[in-house]
Amino acid sequence: MTARMPISTAASRSTGKQRHRAALRGSPGFTLLEIALVLLIMAVILMLALPRLRDPGRAELLSQSKRLVNIFRLLRSEAVLNGYAYRLNYDLNTQRYWVTADESADLGDFVRELGPLARGTQLKDPVGIADIVLPTLAGKVNQGQIYTVFYPDGSIDPTVIHLATPNEAYTLWLNPMNGRLNVAAGYHDVEYAS
Repeated sequence: MTARMPISTAASRSTGKQRHRAALRGSPGFTLLEIALVLLIMAVILMLALPRLRDPGRAELLSQSKRLVNIFRLLRSEAVLNGYAYRLNYDLNTQRYWVTADESADLGDFVRELGPLARGTQLKDPVGIADIVLPTLAGKVNQGQIYTVFYPDGSIDPTVIHLATPNEAYTLWLNPMNGRLNVAAGYHDVEYAS
């Protein structure tokens, strides 16, 4: 049997350090070109995203679109439940809309229950109603006053509302089959079958 000689710990440490340094020199790292390319991609993404984030009218436009959809649902339900016709009135000159009931309705109860809707909503700049299309009543209207009627049988006057800011638009149109107000980004002409 041969005797083994003890190995010096100092010798083994220096050999380990040399192997570690050699591994670092050969390790793959990021080059300056790769880092510059990643920064360029991030800059392009930010340039595309920031204008949408900074547009204060975008959030208000979306909010008003959702509010009108909810008002249409509510008024249709109220008309059916109460047996009264309700009108959603639009004043395109002052950019305002409000709700009224027909003469047979108890307007005092209506105002008490739906007070904010009866008092009206003033659209805030930069959001406005570009035009409203009522194909069975008046066609396309972009000034003055007009209204949509919600009947006790659940039917609603066909209506297309174009809400817009200087940079963006939403089209809200009534689906006559189910009485729901649909929303689509952009300005669209909606045709109703005669």
